[in-house]
Amino acid sequence: MAGIRNDRCSRGIAGLLLAAAAGAAQAQGWGGSLGYGTDNVYRGVSLSSGRPAWLADLHYGLGTDWVVGLGASQERPPFQDAGAQYTLYLDRRWQLDEDWSAKLGLIHYESPNNVWRDELNYNELTAAIGWRGRWRASLALSPDTPGVFSYLGAPTGFAAAAELSYRQPLAGRLAADVGLGYARLHAARLDYAYGNVGLSYGIGDVYVYTSLLWATPDATQYNTGSTERRRWVTTMVWNF
Repeated sequence: MAGIRNDRCSRGIAGLLLAAAAGAAQAQGWGGSLGYGTDNVYRGVSLSSGRPAWLADLHYGLGTDWVVGLGASQERPPFQDAGAQYTLYLDRRWQLDEDWSAKLGLIHYESPNNVWRDELNYNELTAAIGWRGRWRASLALSPDTPGVFSYLGAPTGFAAAAELSYRQPLAGRLAADVGLGYARLHAARLDYAYGNVGLSYGIGDVYVYTSLLWATPDATQYNTGSTERRRWVTTMVWNF
């Protein structure tokens, strides 16, 4: 689910960032995405202090099996100027049969403009399986996710996030999206759930996503400048 990773639970900008890449990178060669949204929400947490943010992605597809890419999305840490979070990723994809597909991926995160940038360089191993472009289950594991935004300070530690999403076509390119997620951040001593429900619509190479995002109270302890647990987020993305 806000993010273009086809991670529909994270249905803000950061969550969308690798989902567009996931869909667009099925063919060989270069592709990318540009977008803008009313918030940058990733796994139930706003990275832009509840304010609008941009996104960008550039990737290269090596046949139908491998894709390597660089993504960026705007972040606004508390008491800091706006900056960007960058993601370098590598995915291996499989079409298991006519209905099922799967992927494994590696992601490296950087926030070079952030005061805490030395603590915000971390990595994830991701796995996902999907059915007919409708159901999708994913798991992300990290050995070194930071707790820098929590009240405990800046140590890093194990983190995991599991997500389940469903997409139901309604009419033409209009679809309904729903998703649930659960995150565990050891360094921040946080466990919380999050989710989304909303609509998406495609016009040519442009997609518009509008969703109600929510998170359980513990998500607000991961202080990134916004304490809202429910918000409507609309994001427009152009894939090229």
